[in-house]
This record gives sequence, C-alpha cells and structure tokens, in this order.
Amino acid sequence: MIKKIICLISLMMFTASAFSATQCGPFYLKANKSGWIYVNGERSETQKITFLKEKDDYDNVKLQWRVKNAKAPGMLGMEQIYRDGKAILNVEVIRTHQSQIRIHGTYDCEKVH
Repeated sequence: MIKKIICLISLMMFTASAFSATQCGPFYLKANKSGWIYVNGERSETQKITFLKEKDDYDNVKLQWRVKNAKAPGMLGMEQIYRDGKAILNVEVIRTHQSQIRIHGTYDCEKVH
C-alpha cells in the first residue's frame, strides 16, 4: 500500500511539471491535478510508471495506460517511453479474442503548451 502511495505521489509530481501536455500522432495526452492522464479528453482506466534506469529519472521512464477507445468499442493499451528526454507512444487495440487482427502503432511525441 505504501509503495502505491509513493508511486502515485511521484506520478503526480511528474505530471504536474514535466508532463503538462503532449501530442503523439492523433493522441493528445494531458494530466489533471489529481495525477490521472487524459487521452483525447478520456480519463485513463489504469496507469503505471516504471523507471528504466534509476529511481526518479524522468528522462528515462515508461508510462503505461489503458483507456477507452473513442473511435470503436473496446480499449487501447498505451505505453509512452521517455529515453534521454525524447518520447514515443506505442498504442495497441486490446483484442477480446485471439483470432482478431492485431492493430498497433508507434508515434513520435512533442510537448505542447
């Protein structure tokens, strides 16, 4: 429980300053004051942060979300990776059956004001 609280506080500090708003292809990512990420205005269902090198190294971090798909039924799995201050966003439509086609894409990200 303590680990979750520390992670949420870290994420809130990160999102409040360094992650004000980002555009990755057709996806507009913005954090609100509570620390939750909104993708194109839709609140993420889940979110997770993983530091890739050292703890609290926000230049090398992986952020993961699951958000409702606004253009079709279902969910999107999203993974934003920051390496040395540059970000990319990997997006995959979450399949409900193994037989469904796999749809995914990778987008470069830019900070917006």
